[in-house]
Amino acid sequence: MTHDDSAFIASGLEVLKRYASQGATLSYDDLHRELGHPFGDDASERIGKLCDAITVFHSRATGLQLMISVLVRDGDTGLPRDEFFALAAGLGRLAATDAIDARRAFVDAQERRVFMVFRPTKASTSGFAPNH
Repeated sequence: MTHDDSAFIASGLEVLKRYASQGATLSYDDLHRELGHPFGDDASERIGKLCDAITVFHSRATGLQLMISVLVRDGDTGLPRDEFFALAAGLGRLAATDAIDARRAFVDAQERRVFMVFRPTKASTSGFAPNH
């Protein structure tokens, strides 16, 4: 990604935060559509690179070791693309592997963490005031 893509990173991050707050995932095509189809015919490769840039930016900005782009999935496999796993390995968050079970377990764990961070907490319905 280039410096000129910082606006796409910020916009993409906002989209992912919104989906995370809803406990939802989206496809690469969905993300491209949400951003207004900025990449035209070159979308597939550029959206994948954008997802990597969003994850790196978010991790550096927050200090959280979340792979927020875990929410973006391939429509055929239901998993992020290979580049996501290469980034995770490069960041030391997952051992390099092609094992589908290890990849699914990593995706499930990351998804739970992302949802835990971004999902709004439910208000208590017990009728008791919170302890202070």
